[in-house]
Amino acid sequence: MIGIEGPLKVVAHVHRATAAPGDPAPYAGEDSFTFLRVRITDADGVSGDGFTGRFCVAEVAHLLNGAVAEALACPGPLPDLARQLNPRAMTGVVVSALSALDVALWDLAGKRAGQSVAAMLGAVRPAAPVHVTCGFPALEIDALVRVCADEVLGGAQGVKVLVAAKGRGVDEDLMRLRAVRAAIGPKAELIADANCGWDLEAAIEFARKAEALDLAWLEEPVIANDRRALALLAAVAPMPLGAGQMEQSADRFDLLAEAGVQVIQPNAVFAGGIGAAVAAARGALSHGLSVSPAGGWDLVNLQWMCGAMGAGAVELHRAQARIARLLTDTPPQMAGGMLAVSDAPGLGLCPDEAALAACKIG
Repeated sequence: MIGIEGPLKVVAHVHRATAAPGDPAPYAGEDSFTFLRVRITDADGVSGDGFTGRFCVAEVAHLLNGAVAEALACPGPLPDLARQLNPRAMTGVVVSALSALDVALWDLAGKRAGQSVAAMLGAVRPAAPVHVTCGFPALEIDALVRVCADEVLGGAQGVKVLVAAKGRGVDEDLMRLRAVRAAIGPKAELIADANCGWDLEAAIEFARKAEALDLAWLEEPVIANDRRALALLAAVAPMPLGAGQMEQSADRFDLLAEAGVQVIQPNAVFAGGIGAAVAAARGALSHGLSVSPAGGWDLVNLQWMCGAMGAGAVELHRAQARIARLLTDTPPQMAGGMLAVSDAPGLGLCPDEAALAACKIG
């Protein structure tokens, strides 16, 4: 973790963002828009905010408000919490907690230094190209085609369409993707994201039938990102495979690379924090692979992608607009197909405390 000394005050809460007119419908259960926010405050009253996603957030909050808060309340250098809390390199609750904590520490350090997180990481580039996740399962085909075409007309480098959802079979998903490809033209990048929804047989069937679609990549096609299944699929798939948005250990990213995954997709709010995401990305580049974070949270991932990575697109997840509204009144705006990173200190956020309080559930 970035070098900050204690004592630090740690407070974590769970929130569930509510919808506004025009927001996409949930597609992954009632907790789709549940998230954790942790605020860390130093002795001078400077605060940093960190986040993680919806998985086991009550348990993550309990850990942050308990053992982590107690450990960081002491003066002096911060303890090695990964070693203290996770000596056997487990994943799950403890890594999600450390992810949120690390993001908050970077935000705090940036505010204290008067620099953005991107600048602290090296400010390799001012902006990153965008893939927009907008092809949601609830959309009927006419609406799906319209929103994808609009994003490309608005400058997006490409669009991501979710498959293996709503009980649709491979052939129906292919029909929807063919309609999108016809609408966006041959130059825009098209990504199919199965969210680990297929067994190996279905994934192979889809990959073979989708060859003419010229997919930029097929994202998380098999159940549980099983590396053996991914290796078998990579051997026959005519398009690259992508995976990694929920992975929480360096070893897992290495195993994905060994399995033939060509687009590694670390997300700082799950992977162990900003430092862990950068390390996973650099490891991917050392193997000649591409990097493109997924799973939302562009407000965080844009910072390290622009700060430390000279190439790679950032996902702009339209379903997360309701969360972004709670955290900033100036979300990144796509211009010329690029998202420009904020140069405000830290993550450049301005949380709406009243709105966060209104949607607090734990």
